[in-house]
Amino acid sequence: MCNSFIVKNFRAFEEIKIPALAKVNLFLGKNSVGKTALLEALYLHFHSNKIRAIQDILVKKDEHLSDGDELSSIGSIVRHLFHNHQLSDFDKEGIIFAEMTKKEKPIKNKLTEIKTTIDKDNDEVLEVVKNKNKNYILLRDSFDEFHHRSSFMRERKPWDAEISGNLKFVYSSNSSSVDIVRMWDKISLTDKQDEVVKALQIIEPNLTGIKFVEQNHRFEGRVAKASIDGEIVPFKSMGDGINRILYIVLNMVNAQDGYLLIDEFENGLHYSVQEKVWKVIFSLAKNLNVQVFATTHSSDCIKAFGSQWERSEEKATMHRIDYKNKQHTAMPYEFSDLDDALSTNTEVR
Repeated sequence: MCNSFIVKNFRAFEEIKIPALAKVNLFLGKNSVGKTALLEALYLHFHSNKIRAIQDILVKKDEHLSDGDELSSIGSIVRHLFHNHQLSDFDKEGIIFAEMTKKEKPIKNKLTEIKTTIDKDNDEVLEVVKNKNKNYILLRDSFDEFHHRSSFMRERKPWDAEISGNLKFVYSSNSSSVDIVRMWDKISLTDKQDEVVKALQIIEPNLTGIKFVEQNHRFEGRVAKASIDGEIVPFKSMGDGINRILYIVLNMVNAQDGYLLIDEFENGLHYSVQEKVWKVIFSLAKNLNVQVFATTHSSDCIKAFGSQWERSEEKATMHRIDYKNKQHTAMPYEFSDLDDALSTNTEVR
């Protein structure tokens, strides 16, 4: 489990420190304060293939097209990951992600660094370092070549035993049908299917099962359908809430012994069901050994989280991300401060 976290020179963050983390962690804050960037930092830190993780994030934000040219150099694109959209100077400190000592100093063997440098062939490269293992990508390459080069290693030492397959990122935007089918197939005929069905019954108590069926000849792939009182109903017709729960819980049961990142937890979820969804999250985090990091700017979500936090204070943390005087801070709350969090943070239903 990641017990603390520091981010330097990444996105809007010149530096932000989170000295204490737990099994389930909620980050509050207004729009554009850096909550999503914090989840991206965690994703890059935990991912076993850092170059692939960088590619994932740039594509998700359409930053690979930011210069209006698919052949733009990698250097002109990855600069968006660096503080103030400026690549680090060669051989100077770059982006840092790390766990911390009690004195809030980065732990060397739990540190990721992304920086620009000159390699032995005198090429300008993006260098990604974790535990003395290094990945490189040529800054002059086009993004079109990024995918083909993302597994290239100048030093062929294996990465240490990190999490990748059980590192899951639930974005605030709509889920991919392909992702849902793939995750369902991985838990097919296991007890984890029952966990998914139980979660969906929060919204539809009469739901008894799910199956994925082939579309007709005009479409490709498989789609989810639910059995409700013996009637087969297309999942997408059942509303945003139940589809959001399906996506969150499928990601979580596929993240066993790993990490789950959820951006804007409340998206698509009516305030009346959020407490029950958090109950599922807390339960699965314990039973499947998943560390959860979620963001919100909704007071309804904070209340719902608080209902479960009260039952297991030592297993959860809540922080408010602030930006004042050109500095980011993560202010921790105790459960007793919940009312203060509700009065300070942002929107209601």
